[in-house]
Amino acid sequence: MVGKRFKERMLRKSEKNESRLILALDVPKEQVQKLLEDVSSYIAAVKIGYPLVLKAGLEIVSKIKKASDLPIIADFKIADVPHTNQRIARCAYDAGADAVIAHAFVGRDSLDAIIKVAEEKGDRGVIVVPNMSHPGASMFIESVSERMAKLAVDVGATGVIGPATRPKEITALRSWVGKELLILTPGVGAQGAQPGDAIKSGADFEIVGRAIYTAKSPAKMAKSMRDQINESMGG
Repeated sequence: MVGKRFKERMLRKSEKNESRLILALDVPKEQVQKLLEDVSSYIAAVKIGYPLVLKAGLEIVSKIKKASDLPIIADFKIADVPHTNQRIARCAYDAGADAVIAHAFVGRDSLDAIIKVAEEKGDRGVIVVPNMSHPGASMFIESVSERMAKLAVDVGATGVIGPATRPKEITALRSWVGKELLILTPGVGAQGAQPGDAIKSGADFEIVGRAIYTAKSPAKMAKSMRDQINESMGG
């Protein structure tokens, strides 16, 4: 399994902040610093995707890395031929990302290429996508979700993405990947999933973006969602 150091760091931060919440940082670069200052004590990690990077440049990852002690997940959903996957992953890791998210549908050779870079860069994380949270996932992805989840296990990934919007599929995902791999679940808040439902179904972390960063008080919303998740766990 690649990314054990990343996984341990995530779990330490989760324990320190008593949080299973990951913030999807899809905001303009001008809002990043204030938002992180407001919510950093209520989250376990940040997920940075294309909306921010395409506007601010890849250097925003480095800036966040210097300004925050939170684990950084680069959500680039890498999905290309092996040598291109390696270049994308290397860029993300060199910028300071602790983990990357990659699609499974491109096949084993493309995932193996990312795993190799993750190992070279000091045991960084690789999170594989065998399912997604939006309704359109039912058209193609869901029918091969089990095969892709088992591929994530076979290549030695750190974790997988599951749909918080469909808790039963998270339960199935956990049965496919076992106990060791992390399950990260988007879809909480704006997409309709309730805080805590994914965790109760077998996930390790819930990913929230719009519900937090569009709130009148992101700090209060992040704390509230964190507390709801903890209450659902009996904490």
